[in-house]
Amino acid sequence: MRGGEINPRDTTTTATPSAIPAEGARRVGYAVLLAGVVAFLTSGAFLLAAGHTTIPTSEDYRPGPLWTLWVPVAVVLLLIRALPWRAPEGDLARRVRDRLGGRSGGAEIAVLFGCMLGFYLGDLFLYPVFCLVDASVCALSYYTSKVIFLLILPTVFIGSCGVMRHVSGPDLGSLATRVGEPWRWAGLGAVAAYLAMVFAPWASQPPDLGRIPENYALLVVVALSIAGTSLLEEVFFRAMLQTRLEILLGRWPGIVLASLCYGVAGVLAATYPDDLGVAIAMAISVQGVAGLMYGYLWSRYRNIWLNFGLHACITTLALIPLTDALF
Repeated sequence: MRGGEINPRDTTTTATPSAIPAEGARRVGYAVLLAGVVAFLTSGAFLLAAGHTTIPTSEDYRPGPLWTLWVPVAVVLLLIRALPWRAPEGDLARRVRDRLGGRSGGAEIAVLFGCMLGFYLGDLFLYPVFCLVDASVCALSYYTSKVIFLLILPTVFIGSCGVMRHVSGPDLGSLATRVGEPWRWAGLGAVAAYLAMVFAPWASQPPDLGRIPENYALLVVVALSIAGTSLLEEVFFRAMLQTRLEILLGRWPGIVLASLCYGVAGVLAATYPDDLGVAIAMAISVQGVAGLMYGYLWSRYRNIWLNFGLHACITTLALIPLTDALF
């Protein structure tokens, strides 16, 4: 199908860095896509039926009804597809294939899944250790584990100079950061549209920028969250994990699976109900849904600056106090 519609076989017009997957991989891709769609629909329906329709406060999303996230994400997905309607994605796909050629995709994906498990276990282990030092630094265990398992170890194993690298030449870094083609900046329209909807009159609790707190504590939190959440997560879940899943399964199966992983990983940081089922459903319906937006933005343009900018703005808006009483 044209322009990267939902079709795991369509690798000629999408930015997936491989030829058409083998028949077995295509079947797996369809199964993953179907299972992912069912997971998203089931999670949303479960939350609506159970009455859990409000997004909890977190460092990524403002509290409010679920529809205030779902509707803007749906609009942005359509805008990403339309801006521009016709784009030379075939050439971009070839360039991505050249940079990832010769790699062992399955092994690298296994390493990345292992890093996600290590992120969870690392936080469990480091939290009491940090609390022994000082109760005020307990939360740093999350960021420490994230940096170790979602940045340092993946870079050591599958980075441009990682120990699992079997090819010479540049990796995705230069392609993702040196964006000279104007059409690959067209996603700025989708990014601007999402932020405009956040500030729209009907948005739940539109942010009041207020003034900078005297002790600058908020600025430290915002800076830490942008570096430890926005930037790091886009590199790991989109540039590293999703790209390789697209190689193996196709564009939309890769996006959906990476988004589900991103959503479930968010259970660690978010303030969700104690009920594990509700927590996972909320993570999929909030962070996972946002992951679809980030994922398609990355897959369409392969411009990491768009992902960084959108994620950083969302994180900043989520952390800005709403009233002067918080200063």
